[in-house]
Amino acid sequence: MTRKFVSRLRSDRGQAVVELAFVLPIVMVILFGIIDFGLALNNYNADTNLANVAARTASVMGTTTSVLCNGTSETTLKAYVVCEAAATGAPTPTYVCYGDTASGTPSATLVTGDSLKVEVQSTFGWLKLLTGGNGYVKGIGLNSTISASATNRIEQVGTTTNPFFATTATPVCTS
Repeated sequence: MTRKFVSRLRSDRGQAVVELAFVLPIVMVILFGIIDFGLALNNYNADTNLANVAARTASVMGTTTSVLCNGTSETTLKAYVVCEAAATGAPTPTYVCYGDTASGTPSATLVTGDSLKVEVQSTFGWLKLLTGGNGYVKGIGLNSTISASATNRIEQVGTTTNPFFATTATPVCTS
């Protein structure tokens, strides 16, 4: 009887379960990290696309005071970008700005041939799969700001009092 008991103690049955318990957390952290990085990259690509669409629209609008988005007439650049984000499934931007960057410093003077830069920012919550999407773990914020920009040449001059650009007032984008 004691011989069977001793042989059971020396047996390696169950060893794989113990090793799995040690390795599984490390593998899961790496897996969730890869997934989160992919989601953050997708968010950046969506912001870049929004900035491209906004810069193109703004560079050709001229004196038009509104732009159609999904059948709705949008009268500000930010409203247009938010509408495009909703239409394409991109994250909702928290910040949108524009600026004529031809002189090196952003200005509100829009002249044909100058560079028009549009910057879009959104918030990304890390560990969405573990935190339920809110980006907080025990009160610690795991959010990051993702920023993308696009620059186009102004093809048609609008007026500086064009209400489409009114909500951004003084441009704050930097080169």
